[in-house]
Amino acid sequence: LTMYGSGAPLWGNGESLSAPANKHGGADGSGGGSYKSYQDGGAVDSRLPRQGNAYMYRAPTLEGGTYQEQQSHIVEDSLKTNYEAEGTAAAVLSQMTTQRYQLKAAHDDVWEMREATEKAKRELADMHAKSRKKKQRLQMIIAVLAVTDTFLLLRLLRCGGSFFCG
Repeated sequence: LTMYGSGAPLWGNGESLSAPANKHGGADGSGGGSYKSYQDGGAVDSRLPRQGNAYMYRAPTLEGGTYQEQQSHIVEDSLKTNYEAEGTAAAVLSQMTTQRYQLKAAHDDVWEMREATEKAKRELADMHAKSRKKKQRLQMIIAVLAVTDTFLLLRLLRCGGSFFCG
């Protein structure tokens, strides 16, 4: 491994830069670590140079230590930022994958619902056509019976109450 600056790199000791103890303070999350990132500005600093609504980059001012120690801190901080960005990217990718499967499942459900709706629409059209045919057939039967009743009524009247005229 190549060492940057004069300090021993964290990865040289078998420690991980992405371990909880190396993220913004102590392992308990109390922030009690000895190293503070120059990128951890906390609240927006009103002394930062601005261009419009955007804040411009300001080079870090590292206090104390030799140039090599300062450079080692910058490299360590860059590696921490890289690991954090990789973790965030992995989490975002995982969420996007989950959402992709959810969207695919929703798309499949919508497709199935459209197919079911089309099938129901065809069945309703078939049922309506059948009912229309039955209605027409019943109307024809009613018309034939009405003509037959009228004919028989006229025959009764003509024959004096008997169906057979002699």
